Amino acid sequence: MSPAVTHRFGILFGALLVLVLAGGAWAQEPAGHAPLLDAEGFLRASSGRPVVLPADHGSHPDTRTEWWYLTGPLEGPDGERFGFQATWFRRALVREQPAGRSPLAVRDVLLFHGVLTEVATGRLHFTEQASRAYDPWAWAATDRLDVGVFANVLQDEAGDGRRARLVMGDAHADEGPWTLELELDLTATAPLLHGSEPGLSIKGREEGQASWYYTLPAIAVTGRLLRDDRPTLPLTGRAWMDHEFGSSQLEAGQEGWDWFSVVLDDGSELMLYQMRRPGGVADVTSSGTLRTADGRRRHLVRDDFSIEPEGRWTSPRTGFEYPSGWVLRVPGEDLELRVTPALPDQELETPGTTGVTYWEGLCGFEGTRAGAPVRGEGYVELVGYGDPIADRFLAAGSGDADEAP
Repeated sequence: MSPAVTHRFGILFGALLVLVLAGGAWAQEPAGHAPLLDAEGFLRASSGRPVVLPADHGSHPDTRTEWWYLTGPLEGPDGERFGFQATWFRRALVREQPAGRSPLAVRDVLLFHGVLTEVATGRLHFTEQASRAYDPWAWAATDRLDVGVFANVLQDEAGDGRRARLVMGDAHADEGPWTLELELDLTATAPLLHGSEPGLSIKGREEGQASWYYTLPAIAVTGRLLRDDRPTLPLTGRAWMDHEFGSSQLEAGQEGWDWFSVVLDDGSELMLYQMRRPGGVADVTSSGTLRTADGRRRHLVRDDFSIEPEGRWTSPRTGFEYPSGWVLRVPGEDLELRVTPALPDQELETPGTTGVTYWEGLCGFEGTRAGAPVRGEGYVELVGYGDPIADRFLAAGSGDADEAP
């Protein structure tokens, strides 16, 4: 895809990661509940739904925005540490194409962000791509987990929700070509639904300012890394997969967010996000989910947890300043965690897709729960630092704001 075209996508979707963020069974409102639609007829999330797998791993084109997001720690045979992020975004431009339009007419576009972090060398490999949804360039199947942008693919070939294949890389990277190939055991973890109504993640005060959001937190992973002329490196690890979709907006005055995810070695799984208002004030819609090893799920509201930055890091490229290192506390669960980035510099610039600069990185989590030591590796995402969401919308000429994580 030419630089001019990818730049155009960056302008059109400058707010999309202002995300990070067909209807399958989950994108339908309950019987007797009138569907809530936006001005163009896209379905807005207004009630919780049980997740139906494997159907809900597929795309939901009745909604405007959707993404499949995977992160996790990986390890080589000699203890080499890596982290990876792979995100596929779908964005609908129109609800329906007029009759008689060319098959090349654009209804949806798909974007991809891929990151490989080498902890030992401090190197961060980032790739991004964008395309109209037109197979074989880019696609998002509605009947199974099968989404791809060119050679970057997340696919359940059998369609039974048991295993999936992830392939991502960059054949033209300045530092040499690289490819990450992973096999994902989707049965290794039970789905975790977020929100006060399970599956409904509230982002604003108005009805429909929400998304449907579920996670597979602890997917068992095996795979390999191919890097230029080096020997193939076998890998094992774990993946956290978020799937989120909806058609709503952020509230005016929400400048960004801080998002945390981790699986702890006591079997607990934790997701927290803090929506930020001017001055770093946590919005009332900030929330999280904790699930313990025995399967107990607790929805956390803003006052149930705290996120305290311990340091700052300034990007030498953009000059943006980010918090770096945090203490997370969930007093009602007697949980306290110190979060430390594996590398200070995990900033991503995305001129060819979303146009949003954000920090997304592998982090260590260590602390205590009920007096017992716990630890784990997870991911942190920081959006809106030095480049507030509202400014990005205005620069992109967008009149609306897409959903957050």
